[in-house]
Amino acid sequence: MREAAFAIGQIVHAREGDMRGVVVDVDEHFQAPVELPEKVRAELPNPEQPWYYILVDGTEDRFYVAEESVRVDADDSPVEHPGLEQFFSRFGGGRYHPQYSLN
Repeated sequence: MREAAFAIGQIVHAREGDMRGVVVDVDEHFQAPVELPEKVRAELPNPEQPWYYILVDGTEDRFYVAEESVRVDADDSPVEHPGLEQFFSRFGGGRYHPQYSLN
């Protein structure tokens, strides 16, 4: 099992789409919510790396992205997204703090 480089609540920048956002969940490896055609699956980045669900800053969008496409965001200001309160209780120290304790 590979350890994820980014944590829930961390603000990141995804190169694909040039977007900034906050990590709300991490999958150990690619887990499509639906069965993908083989052609689409073949075009994905390495599915055996961690994948992140990100709330995209300044939108209502959520994005699922491979770790190889993510880096730490240099801007540690808060993210603006209507779903933040569903996941986080507060923002401080450049990151969001989960609404509920994680196991």
